[in-house]
Amino acid sequence: MKKRLVSLALALALTAGCLTGCGGSKDENKADATATTNTASSEASGEKILRVASEDPQVPLDMQLNTYSIIMKVTDNVTESLMLTNDKGELEPTLLAEMPVLSEDKLTYSFTLKDGVTFHNGAPLTSNDVKYSLERMVSKYKMSSLLEKVAGYQEFFDEQADEITGIEIVDDTHFNIHMSEIYTPLLSALSTPYCAIYPAEACEEAGDNWGMSVLYGTGPFKLVSYQTGVGVELAKNENYHGGEVKLDGIKYTFIDDPNTGVLEYQKGNIDVVYLDASLYPTYANGDLKDELYTFNPVGGYYLSLNVKDIPEVKVREAMTYAIDRDAICNSVLFGTATPNSNFLQDGLIGADDSAEQFAYDPEKAKSLLAEAGYPDGYDLRITVNTKYPTSLTIATAVQAQMAEAGIRVEIEQVDSAAWTDMKKNGGVTCGIGNWYVDYNDPDSMLYPVSDGRVDLNSIFWHNDEFKQLMIDGVQTEDTAERQEIYAHADHILTHEEFAVAMIYNETMFYLKKPYVKDFAVTFTYRTMFNNTDIEY
Repeated sequence: MKKRLVSLALALALTAGCLTGCGGSKDENKADATATTNTASSEASGEKILRVASEDPQVPLDMQLNTYSIIMKVTDNVTESLMLTNDKGELEPTLLAEMPVLSEDKLTYSFTLKDGVTFHNGAPLTSNDVKYSLERMVSKYKMSSLLEKVAGYQEFFDEQADEITGIEIVDDTHFNIHMSEIYTPLLSALSTPYCAIYPAEACEEAGDNWGMSVLYGTGPFKLVSYQTGVGVELAKNENYHGGEVKLDGIKYTFIDDPNTGVLEYQKGNIDVVYLDASLYPTYANGDLKDELYTFNPVGGYYLSLNVKDIPEVKVREAMTYAIDRDAICNSVLFGTATPNSNFLQDGLIGADDSAEQFAYDPEKAKSLLAEAGYPDGYDLRITVNTKYPTSLTIATAVQAQMAEAGIRVEIEQVDSAAWTDMKKNGGVTCGIGNWYVDYNDPDSMLYPVSDGRVDLNSIFWHNDEFKQLMIDGVQTEDTAERQEIYAHADHILTHEEFAVAMIYNETMFYLKKPYVKDFAVTFTYRTMFNNTDIEY
């Protein structure tokens, strides 16, 4: 394992690269002049177009197909779900006239759609569109488990039925969802972007073009164009059911390099850009400090440990002690992250402040390896998705840190397609993963590692007690009881079975021009521009 000094060297190398990319004073003066010209040009046009820097997803803009947050930044302004979790963590209706009514036995939810809602192609929103969209989400596999407690889910998932019988259409504006068992987070699950409602006929007709050249939603903006390698253009939805949309449009420019994104921001070509953690020290106290904003999504980075490849609990425990979380957070990530050994963090039911925070202890890791039958050390392959540079940064630090414990790490870099396939088929022995809650419930955080969630689980871990706790947790609404249940489940996962090694919870950053008003990122990592305005 690498000591703090080595991590600091890596951090300095990253900083040097940042400073080189950001340029000197002459470039800054040139950028200021360009910024003035571009801002004046935007004002003269008379249109309020918000310009956002974004990574290139290179896949359809469809959260039912791909769960990338970079897609969500776009689709959250085009498509909508039945409900939304607001910035207070509370559910509120979006496409519904009112919050659903729950039957006394807590097994049937009755919904009424909001009147007058139309899709961007002019088609009215109906109950059939809801049923189609939810069934499509299940059939696309990525997030199908969100509806696994709906009656008829399993038969549809197994392709033994052509519909989910528990989603019952009453008429065009009324429908019911019948559950096979009590599942308290259902409404929260329906608020996620994976449960976006699409126009059934248009979506089916578009086929593989859906999310590429065609994407109709009910949101405040409609898709004008999407070109990989270039960007996305959205235009105001003049018929938006949610009230006046102040912006005339949004232009997302694909810029994968963080340094380039900031340079374009300085030149005045971009209004909003998300910052890589490596750039934070440069701008935290510089000329742009008043334009630098932070947000704290609930979630973070962890090591996923495939128990088929690493069946010995003591080996997995050794890996937990072979990570210097403090060094990663303070040196590699410049103090922008918080070390954490628990999967559930503060703010979620089940978070346990009394649980042990694992200290970096390479000698203890060596001892555990010896007890497991590896006195001469252990060979480990860590796979990272090249789509996320932070994953490689973490893997590189962990590689050096684990070497001190006798764990010889080989880093394997793969693209997103290979990463997804390898995870599904058990090809990732150890991966750098990150996960953020989709809704304000511990079930959202823990389901990637639950053995029942076959669409997401890549650690192939099974524990009967954990599984029962996950069932118990969604069948009660008592907060104190749920706190105890999920704290216990987290302890089994991270402190008894060591199926994952949580590393840190992160703080994220973005730069925003002063003339951009009413812009914010929610704790569920969502950005909606329906209330955003530009005021020069």
